[in-house]
Amino acid sequence: MTIENVMAQEIITVRKDQTVSDALKLMEKHKISRLPVISPKTDELVGIVTEKDMAIKIASAKYEEVPLSHMRISTIMTDKVITADVGESKVQVLKKMVENHIGGIPILKEGNIVGMVTKTDFLNDVDMDPYTGTPIKEIMTNRVITVGPDERLVHARRLMIDNDIARLVVVNAGVITGIVTAKDVAKTVIDFKKRVPEKYQHSQIRNLFVQEVMSQTIETCAKDDSIADVAKIMIEKEFSGMPVSDEKNKVQGIVSKTDLLKYIYDFNRKRGNY
Repeated sequence: MTIENVMAQEIITVRKDQTVSDALKLMEKHKISRLPVISPKTDELVGIVTEKDMAIKIASAKYEEVPLSHMRISTIMTDKVITADVGESKVQVLKKMVENHIGGIPILKEGNIVGMVTKTDFLNDVDMDPYTGTPIKEIMTNRVITVGPDERLVHARRLMIDNDIARLVVVNAGVITGIVTAKDVAKTVIDFKKRVPEKYQHSQIRNLFVQEVMSQTIETCAKDDSIADVAKIMIEKEFSGMPVSDEKNKVQGIVSKTDLLKYIYDFNRKRGNY
């Protein structure tokens, strides 16, 4: 079966001359975390931009003094895009995603973008029956990068960069109190730049704290919950990752859609299905 059967054919793109604010609005409206970037003149695919790109770059020292109106997608996008052809198989495309640690791939036909496939598209298409007996502890990340609610947002952003992750579990005395994502960071910095005069931004951005930004209503899973059950929750509630907690709501690990797909790919490859 080719990737054409899995990919989303409604393609949401952003032009490279649009602003980061435009891109974030598109992501929020369509509930997506990445956008193919096209040339305004030819509609040719020239890059890709993700929530993590925004969080890392717009709050960096390099762009700290750049007004939002001057901050174009072309300045923060990744211009080396991994793509797939519409004729490639599901397995070939999943392999590219797993091996390159990416969450989405533009699909091309004769050089033109005709679709987009993400981790969610694959999970929606996978038969979860084989994974009902496997607990999430088999694939979760045990070393969880956490942040306190009273820590500064710039510190949370630095943790994301240093550990190449898009979300942090917020804990207070070991108990999970929230989660902060790359999208939260990007949205907060954009809003901050809009309302604070440029001459005060450098000093005042350091007065933003995690508790002002984090999502406090979160859902967790337990170590013995099955991969199938956790995948279902993540798909239905549009989560990219979930903390794993014990009965006292203390953090035990974290699991992401990337973890799910990697396990599914390895599981089938070892059994000769892929």
